[in-house]
Amino acid sequence: MTKMARTSTLAATTFVITCLLSARPATAAQGIAVQTVVSPAPGEDLASPCRYELTLFDPAREVRAVWVIFDRGRDMLRYYGDPEVQAFAHRNDIGLVLAFNCSAQSETSHGDINVDPSQGLGRALLTALSQFSRATNHPELSSAGLIVQGVSGAGVLVARFPEYVPDRVLAVVTTQPGQFDPVGIDTVNLSPRSASAPQLIIVGSADAITGTQRPYDYFRRHFDRGAPWTFVVQNETPHCCTINAKSLVLTWLSAVVVQRVKPNAGLYGFVQTAPSRTTDCPPPFPPATPLWCRATVDIWGGSNWVVSSARTGQRAKLQTPLIPAGWLPTDKFAKEWRAFVTTSSHPLTSLP
Repeated sequence: MTKMARTSTLAATTFVITCLLSARPATAAQGIAVQTVVSPAPGEDLASPCRYELTLFDPAREVRAVWVIFDRGRDMLRYYGDPEVQAFAHRNDIGLVLAFNCSAQSETSHGDINVDPSQGLGRALLTALSQFSRATNHPELSSAGLIVQGVSGAGVLVARFPEYVPDRVLAVVTTQPGQFDPVGIDTVNLSPRSASAPQLIIVGSADAITGTQRPYDYFRRHFDRGAPWTFVVQNETPHCCTINAKSLVLTWLSAVVVQRVKPNAGLYGFVQTAPSRTTDCPPPFPPATPLWCRATVDIWGGSNWVVSSARTGQRAKLQTPLIPAGWLPTDKFAKEWRAFVTTSSHPLTSLP
């Protein structure tokens, strides 16, 4: 079958599956899971049609927002199917979307996704939401606010989303964001309007792939201009294991999406850092293919660092040797953030 014929066959195909979602609380009403396929448009950098799945936990209620989780390994699948994540979505009338991996066709993307949403993945997601709105009789899905979450290359993709649809993005969760040059997190520069969407940036202190420094530089470029962003370090963690931060993510989303806490409220976090000394990557380094091992430097030679101590307080009261780690919207989140970043090590779970 030719590429054109295959695209035509799959265009705008939607499958609706009604099921009792076993991972939800037993008291929850019967929910629905809906799948759809979106074909590439002319000029887009998509190698094939993209697949999406939407879960609505109470189809009788209006959807207030959509949490889009971009497939990038086991951790992202765990978020989508996690009972606490699903309970949070059900409680707050949030639809969950899993955006399956959808590779680019261009040689410059090396068989990976194109991390610029304007090159296909942005339009495909919005089209999928419009198709879901018709399939579920929820027209609000076509304009609902978005929470976008991704890790590694997909972390760079979601970091760019506020520039692509500034009126739609409510919050961004980007974990260990990085991609090959020249489209990595170091090249993401958002306008003040786009940067006003809160971002939670999570990194591993021993990440041999994307490291700590490039994501932190990305954070500081925007935070120093007033962006309501938060930086989170997982000590002794390689390029994996974002599921460990699930409770922190849910508390943060409760504050910035559900409660809609304003940036002029809350506290700020500050950390003292020390060079990472953890390494278990086999030589040579950097590896020819990514290894989910721990290293004191990233693949660009940037030095990794751990958090040795953390404090919370007002932004104007920063004292060296502490450095800013961002906005802490509520006291509850501030307490959880400080406990998380000062934990000496985190479990190595869900390696890709």
